[in-house]
Amino acid sequence: MRSSRRGLRSYRVAELRDGFELLRGRVIYPIGLKARRVSPKLQKGEELIRALRPHPLAFYRLYGIWVYLALVGVYFASGPRIEVLEMSPETSVRVLWWLSILVPAVLIALFRINWMWLFALAIPGLLAFYLPGQPEYTAFLEARGLFWLSDQSHILTAFGVLGVLGTEEHRRSHRYYITNWRLIMESGHLGVHRRTLLYRNINDLVVEQSFAGKIFNFGTIIPITASGLGLGDDFSMAGAAVGTRGMIGVGGGKTVSTPRGRSHHLLEGVGRPEQVHDLIISMMHAQI
Repeated sequence: MRSSRRGLRSYRVAELRDGFELLRGRVIYPIGLKARRVSPKLQKGEELIRALRPHPLAFYRLYGIWVYLALVGVYFASGPRIEVLEMSPETSVRVLWWLSILVPAVLIALFRINWMWLFALAIPGLLAFYLPGQPEYTAFLEARGLFWLSDQSHILTAFGVLGVLGTEEHRRSHRYYITNWRLIMESGHLGVHRRTLLYRNINDLVVEQSFAGKIFNFGTIIPITASGLGLGDDFSMAGAAVGTRGMIGVGGGKTVSTPRGRSHHLLEGVGRPEQVHDLIISMMHAQI
């Protein structure tokens, strides 16, 4: 293998043992994507070491949100008899139907710090409530024999199923490439988000695994640069106020930098994260 301080390096595979390629004592793991799906544009002298996608369970929280929406539709489609306080059964069902959608939507938007989730879950509820009984919608269903979608709970279930399918397509749109020079992280089919990160610009690698990730062996690898790319801020604040006619207040806050980023800015939910981490570290050392 030839190397220079700033120049290119080419890697020769010494041997193949137990399905792993060994390179001067370092493990180079097999490519995780089918060859026909590997499509990064490599520079002259650059070699692809490994290609990855998120683990099938990497976005389980997103799957869970849409599965919950589908189950709400299934539950109310079963015709439950509900009485809340002194309201009629029909009013009770309608109130609980809306609460089952809007309360989780608000909580998810707060925890994920993204109010788009409020609209993403509220809009299916509004459409499911509004569409049944509309002449144009009824004619559309009759023309295609989709009478099942004339019930608002069935519409909600359909939105949940579509959300699960959309999440799976979103997961499959993520592609991560490890080359001998850099990391390439991209996502999207129609529009593409891409981040390229040279190994010499990486100051730290953070590996995060949830409880499900520990069980099924997947996790997220966050590369952090000197400029702070790969870090987000968590802000906590406390305050107090005292007064009768006038008001006197005191307060304080604290900001903590936390490793985080969008799924195309890091290696989201990749399988065998510790092995991938070691591979990236070996590539970083090869650039020294």
